Amino acid sequence: MEVGKDINDIIQKCGIRRDADVCQLSLTSKKLTSVPDLSRFHFLRKLWLNNNKIRELSCRSLNCCVTELYLHNNNIKSITGALNHLTCLRRLFLHNNQIRGLEDTTHELRRMQQLQSATFFLNPISHEPGYRHHVIHRLPSIQVLDGKEVKPEERRRSFQMFRQESHRVLQSVAFGRRVR
Repeated sequence: MEVGKDINDIIQKCGIRRDADVCQLSLTSKKLTSVPDLSRFHFLRKLWLNNNKIRELSCRSLNCCVTELYLHNNNIKSITGALNHLTCLRRLFLHNNQIRGLEDTTHELRRMQQLQSATFFLNPISHEPGYRHHVIHRLPSIQVLDGKEVKPEERRRSFQMFRQESHRVLQSVAFGRRVR
């Protein structure tokens, strides 16, 4: 079945008559190999594309106001250049893909100041040394990573690991004077 027809059938079954009324859309398990053009849905906020066969990720057709994106259980190898315009994203599920390149992945997400929950487990990046601390450091708004709450101690440790010079200066300052 054609993806466009699938989308129209889903919308019709929900009783939606106008594209402007679509705020969430589930394209789960549709055997998709790429992200379809969804630019006609200007008020789309939640999108399920999980359990498909997506390999290459291009979400340029999504409006920047998407707040939840479910891309788990696909074959995605990289998110570079695909998601950085989604600055309102709060939830991002990317577990069980083939994503590599921890630095590139977190760099792609750096503009997402509202990202609170993300999953990357069951990807090659989750096995890289210092993975969890790196993600916590690069995505300071994250509250839940891989289904586990980010603790204040983890944040402090991430700061210590990735901002060693800043941490050393902060530790050496006492009552406004530098201590040697």
